Amino acid sequence: MIPLFKVHMARDVVDFVKPVLHSGYVGEGEKVKQFEHEIGRLIGNPNVAMVNSGTSAIVMALRLAGVGRDDLVISTPMTCMATNEAILQFGAHIVWADILQDGTVNPFSVEEKLHQFDTGFKHHVKAVMVVDWGGTPCMLKEIKTAIGDRNIPIIEDACQSIGSVYHNRLIGHAENGADYVCLSFQAIKYLTTADGGAVIVPPEKLKEAQLLRWFGMDRTKSIAMRCEQDPPDWGYKFQSNDVAAAIGLANLQYLPGLLRAVRRNARRYDHEFADIDGVAITGPFKTDRQSNYWLYTLLVDDVSDFTRYMTGRGIEVSKAHVRNDTKTIFADYQTELPGVTFFDDRHICIPVGWWLSDSDVEEIVQAVREYGHTRIHSEEVRDTRPAAVAH
Repeated sequence: MIPLFKVHMARDVVDFVKPVLHSGYVGEGEKVKQFEHEIGRLIGNPNVAMVNSGTSAIVMALRLAGVGRDDLVISTPMTCMATNEAILQFGAHIVWADILQDGTVNPFSVEEKLHQFDTGFKHHVKAVMVVDWGGTPCMLKEIKTAIGDRNIPIIEDACQSIGSVYHNRLIGHAENGADYVCLSFQAIKYLTTADGGAVIVPPEKLKEAQLLRWFGMDRTKSIAMRCEQDPPDWGYKFQSNDVAAAIGLANLQYLPGLLRAVRRNARRYDHEFADIDGVAITGPFKTDRQSNYWLYTLLVDDVSDFTRYMTGRGIEVSKAHVRNDTKTIFADYQTELPGVTFFDDRHICIPVGWWLSDSDVEEIVQAVREYGHTRIHSEEVRDTRPAAVAH
């Protein structure tokens, strides 16, 4: 089976990790600082706080943005449930925005929701959560315009988009428009620390983020900090550690090469799948946004049929995520979302990653194209059957 996901682990990872394991210090220390520095240098934003997961990064961003009980957060249901479960943890309420055909938040829907809650409501929108579906950056400039002068922060769930590009700047860059950016270094992300994440924050929030990730206490102080410090606010046990950071540093050197390989595969797919009956590409190459293609998403007329066909050809496919708003925990917030319905009914993800050989890519291309031809043939047979047989 050609896999949909695969863990990338640097060949020389042991050389990075072994000194940490034998150093007598494996908690949050110098390697975490070094990894934060390197991520900041990569994306063009030094305000990076490493945490233990992408989910923790989202929780931290919501906390730093001031989200609390009964506040409203505009979000998208087309994402991993961790994105929106984090909102519920604060006792806040979700206002769903609709999405575009590439799976990202529709700026016009955000504007509509904001107008809806501008006046006459007890509770106010405290943040706008956007998600880079499969690595495709959101239209941050347009979302910023939709927010206008309301002073509402944008939280970008970029857990799938390390290395993606927005207006010639990497996701997380200080000038991209998001106030908070959440990264994930979970096992199957293109950059992994085995598990981990980071929250990128406004400069005035960096120290607060560093305190919140470890019970509100400052780990740079003396060894007796647990006894001596009087934290200004309660925090979490979200800190990362030097082992995870060492793994990340080992893998970081390979990220540019992985992204080149993935994008080469995606460009081939864009070309090959542009004219197949019953199959549509969601996001061909855009001049203002460039995905890292953590997911390569197709829209097909019959997801179950396509899945059976591809699995039968030895190719793993999956929806990866389904709409959150149909789940019981989000039942109170259901609303009409035609873009989400269209996308969720049709989307399916195929392998695109760095691990694919040329022959794997060729096999996937042929399978998808042959599926389209098979579908056309099936339709022709159905249309030419006598009416009595057809019924």
